Amino acid sequence: MTESSESRHGIQVLDRANRLLARLEASSEPLALTTLARETGLSASTVHRILGSLSAMGFVKQNPAGQWSLGLRLLELGNLVYERFTVRQRALPFMQQLHAATGMTVNLAIRDNDRLLYIEHVLAPEYKANQLRRIGSWAPLHITSGGKLFLARMSPDEIRGYTERTGLKAGTQNSIQSLDHLLVTLAHARETGWAYDREEYESNVHCVAAPIFGAGGRLIATISLAAHRSNEFTPERIAKLCGIAQSISSAMGAGIGERIKGKGYGDG
Repeated sequence: MTESSESRHGIQVLDRANRLLARLEASSEPLALTTLARETGLSASTVHRILGSLSAMGFVKQNPAGQWSLGLRLLELGNLVYERFTVRQRALPFMQQLHAATGMTVNLAIRDNDRLLYIEHVLAPEYKANQLRRIGSWAPLHITSGGKLFLARMSPDEIRGYTERTGLKAGTQNSIQSLDHLLVTLAHARETGWAYDREEYESNVHCVAAPIFGAGGRLIATISLAAHRSNEFTPERIAKLCGIAQSISSAMGAGIGERIKGKGYGDG
């Protein structure tokens, strides 16, 4: 099979899977395989094969009677998309409050695979011309304060895999470039619930980030303060940052215990 024919085949399979999911979505009751085949115009063998693959991924499920309905994996993905759309809207008033209290730039970011994606900010006057952390830009997880919070929730094997994939590429001479150094830094983040970027992504600019949790204690975003290295992160400013992060977490549906540290923090 040539590359172009493989591409066409892949698109065809996705189209057929989408037709099956759409039909299940439209039904308030589970549907038999024969019904799905008849109503989508696909052969029973094709429907059986695609449903088997979708079931293995959690997108559909089969009841004891052999009928099919949508699976919980779709709910999980839907919640993730909802959280990512709503966290920006709900966080912005708190970000403005934090900016007013500290005079510093405030950034909101989410994880995008091995990168941190900036989705909102409130800029301090001296930061207006900065382009590295503009909305829609990405940065490696290990050289950003927010990214370290996401890494801190990974298992040792996942962290090791991240270092192998990325090579711990440096942003500045201060960037973390060894696994041992990264592990020490992540241990501090787990213990305190917040993380530093010590001029690791951008020269002369340091940052400190706190986690934002959603329902169930899942880390969905990070909020950070960014300032010139001469502008210190006092204990009062860090406490204010963490308090704001907890307020946003509450607005996103996190419980009291989850707002403090969430799953994966403070457990070693």
